Amino acid sequence: MRAPTMMRRFRTLPALLVLLTGIGACDQFDLTGVENPNLTDEDFLKTPDAAATWLRGVERTFMQTLDDLVVNGEIASDNYFNNYTTLTKVFDLPRLDHHDEDVRALQQSVGRLREAATFGLDRVLEADPASTEEQEAEFLFYRAMARIFSGEYFTALPAADRGEVLDAAAHLNAALEDLERARTLTADEARRTGYTLAMARAHYRLGNPSQAVSAATQVLAADPDFVRTADYDGVTGPGNSMQGLLTGSTNNLQPLPRLDFLDPKFPNRGPQIESAQAFLKAEEAHLILAEAALASGGVESARSQLLELRSLVASRPVEEVDSRLQERGRRGGAVIYPNRSTDRVAFEPGEPFVEGLILDRSPDPVQVSTVSGTSVTAERIESAANESELLYLLYLMRQEIFLGEGRRVVDLGLRYPLSFAEVQVNSNAVAGEWYTEARIPSFIPLDGGMDRFDYDETNGTVVIHHDMNRILVENRSSTEVLPFH
Repeated sequence: MRAPTMMRRFRTLPALLVLLTGIGACDQFDLTGVENPNLTDEDFLKTPDAAATWLRGVERTFMQTLDDLVVNGEIASDNYFNNYTTLTKVFDLPRLDHHDEDVRALQQSVGRLREAATFGLDRVLEADPASTEEQEAEFLFYRAMARIFSGEYFTALPAADRGEVLDAAAHLNAALEDLERARTLTADEARRTGYTLAMARAHYRLGNPSQAVSAATQVLAADPDFVRTADYDGVTGPGNSMQGLLTGSTNNLQPLPRLDFLDPKFPNRGPQIESAQAFLKAEEAHLILAEAALASGGVESARSQLLELRSLVASRPVEEVDSRLQERGRRGGAVIYPNRSTDRVAFEPGEPFVEGLILDRSPDPVQVSTVSGTSVTAERIESAANESELLYLLYLMRQEIFLGEGRRVVDLGLRYPLSFAEVQVNSNAVAGEWYTEARIPSFIPLDGGMDRFDYDETNGTVVIHHDMNRILVENRSSTEVLPFH
């Protein structure tokens, strides 16, 4: 096992000034037509350092978009159950209807980011004589992330205001073009590594193993500990909503019991202190390399890659967290959750009970991983007998490593539909087309089945109804999941 190393973080700039206004319904964002008696578009474009100012606004918009996708995605997946909040109750089912206000808001959030970055590229850079290629690279990066989000989370979206509705592949390929251009512009090695990892992520989702492997290999060669985070701001905003939802009340969002040991990933460290959110990290490169190896029959190569991944995860920070407020649904929550370190968990009926997955949150603080954690041991990876067992461990690790980052909903094959509001105002969007229906694979348990478990508090046992990682592996041939298979 590798020795712990200092984690290299690449952070977004602090959230400072919001200039991104003029937002209409669904995907309609006209950031160039803002009417303000104090500041017009042309006035702004003449201000000193307009590009730097607009870039800070785009960074802030990115953090808001990421926050929206993470919170709703964690609820829609099997990661968290909305036990006691005012957030959506139907995503847990999962019900993802194109009339749903939350679906509309998510589309709006992604569109806002895309249009803000595009305005920076098309108008602000040209108007500002002090603009730099580094700023252009970052505008391209943030637009690429909006396009990646479009391709990962939605059945289809317009790529421009009231534009043609494009499928996921078109958005992901457009993101790759932006990222390739950004890589040629930046002289910052950390930024280039992040752009390359985003390319690996897009190629992975497109099912391009050779390109994804090439990009992932470059990332690990450049910085094997790489992390890029969105640094939320408790004073000027935006804040990290997951932090409040996991630590701010007694019942809020509750993790699937077998993931309890990873919660809360975003600790409450005090007033006005917000946890950073990792959205690109070297762990993803290892996961891509391992999955590509398994898809081509390289069982031992995949095993070695997962062992390297396990060592990286073990080197990530662990923090002592006071989590005594968490009573796991015992004061008004809809469901009572296990809350003792002696409780044991079976991943589905008939499976053996596993110890060590539940944390006792009183009276002492708990130890929680704040970047990546996993229950998978090196011994378990070494003893996996075949491709299916390693693939199962890979997806278990993928779920645990990305917990709280909004990625699981995509791995499950779920996709939000195009919003009904878009159909109402965009002549290119047609009512009744395939993209107005959510994508929910036939193997996804409905009626809240992904979150259900039986808890025998007397005997201290938990039996989860469905092991979704086993279900994913069994359905690996589906075009909706496991892109390399």
